[in-house]
This record gives sequence, C-alpha cells and structure tokens, in this order.
Amino acid sequence: GTKMGKMQRSKGAAGEREAAAILHQQFQDILPNRLHRNLDQTRDGGYDLKGLPFVALEVKRCETLALPKWWEQTLAQAKSVDAVPVLMYRQSRKPWFFVLPWGILAADMQEADGYFLTNLEGFDTVYRRYLKRVGHL
Repeated sequence: GTKMGKMQRSKGAAGEREAAAILHQQFQDILPNRLHRNLDQTRDGGYDLKGLPFVALEVKRCETLALPKWWEQTLAQAKSVDAVPVLMYRQSRKPWFFVLPWGILAADMQEADGYFLTNLEGFDTVYRRYLKRVGHL
C-alpha cells in the first residue's frame, strides 16, 4: 500500500490501543478482562475492539470527521453480530467522543433511528444502566 495508507493504519491501530486502555480503566470494576483489538475482523463482523459485553465497538482516530459514513459502518458491523453499535472517535488534541444509538437508553427506543453524541462520563452512565437493564450487572 501507499505510505499514506500505512500511516493511517498505524494511527488507527494506536487509536484502538488508546481506546482499549481508556475503556479498561473506566470499566475495570465491572469487566474481568482487558479489551483487545479484534484481529480476526473478517470472522467477527469487522468491528475494532472486543471485550465490552453486548457491544460492537468501532474506533476512529481521524482528523476529518465522517460521522454518517462511520455510523453506517458501525451499524452494519453490530447488526452482523447482533450487538449494540458504539462508535468511539477522536481528533488530535481532542477528547474521545462516543456515538450511541437511542436504543441503548430504553427498550422502547430500539426502533428509533439516529444517534446521539456523548463523552466518556456520559457513555459510562448509559452503558452501566444498559448492563443493569439486560441483567448483566
């Protein structure tokens, strides 16, 4: 591949490792194992990080935002493994943002289209509530 492609990929891999570390720190009280990069992406629906129960997590470490495109990818991958789509992204020198489906908030919002944006604290609250709701916590 091109030099650009290689740089993008290593930035992507570094982003995935950074995201995994942040989530591990945030949820180590409830998650037995570290999150890890999904290296077997073709078989597992292609999402980036494994280890968050019920979640297919896509990570983007990118300067140019392409939320609709990324969200479509996140949705498709989550659907293929019947998991909750979660997109985590950040630009240089900016904090991580989380893109979540309305359905994670309440069972009766499962069919609602679209997504909302939150930060790590917001994701923490929403995800722990979700785990309680599905009987995992």
